[in-house]
Amino acid sequence: MEAIRLFVQPKPLLSSIIERAISENQLKAQPLTLNSGSYLFREGDDVRETYYLTRGLVRLYSDTPDGYTKTVFFHKAGTLIGFQGFRPEPDRKPSILNAKATTKVEIYAIGAEHFGSYLKTHGDACYSMAQYLFEMLAMQTCEAVNASIYPVLQRFSALLLTLAREFNSAQAPAIIPFGNEELAEMLGVHVNSITNSVVALRNADCVERQRNALIITDFKKLKSIAESLIVEN
Repeated sequence: MEAIRLFVQPKPLLSSIIERAISENQLKAQPLTLNSGSYLFREGDDVRETYYLTRGLVRLYSDTPDGYTKTVFFHKAGTLIGFQGFRPEPDRKPSILNAKATTKVEIYAIGAEHFGSYLKTHGDACYSMAQYLFEMLAMQTCEAVNASIYPVLQRFSALLLTLAREFNSAQAPAIIPFGNEELAEMLGVHVNSITNSVVALRNADCVERQRNALIITDFKKLKSIAESLIVEN
């Protein structure tokens, strides 16, 4: 199933290469632990490390001019964050995104210059890294197209299906542990749009609201609303 593409998926080959290189000290990495709500880096920071997640979930997001935020990606264990350090010094820019721990997170910080030197001399790692970066670019392109042509209700339905899959909740009732504001930030829309979408889905007997969570009560009906944003593998 493919829907709203926010969760970066690990590449098993790349993950195994990096973990082996760290364990064999070919890649010098500093272990870090972040509590939920802590920042890995913020917009404007001079980020000179690439971060490899071994546990938890990190939200990568941007602040919008009207005071809202838009989720760009969720990174989970086995994925990499932070590539500004790969740019030549004269072209290096501060981060334009924020990286915030959604859960408790364990990370390895790898100096970007050191990581770049490693990739230059390890072709398999370099090729796997290129595949990983291309997949992230494809995800951004897909999400930008979806945002421009699909209505909020349809995208919101697809988002709920994606979250259910990521939380391994494939059968009803499935708990989606986010409030309306958090869900609005994921889609980059006003919270009122999410509130209206929740009302519409409740009227269609797809979901129920329970405290600060949504409960998917009927996957079949929800998929029918998501329509062409859902593709069965």
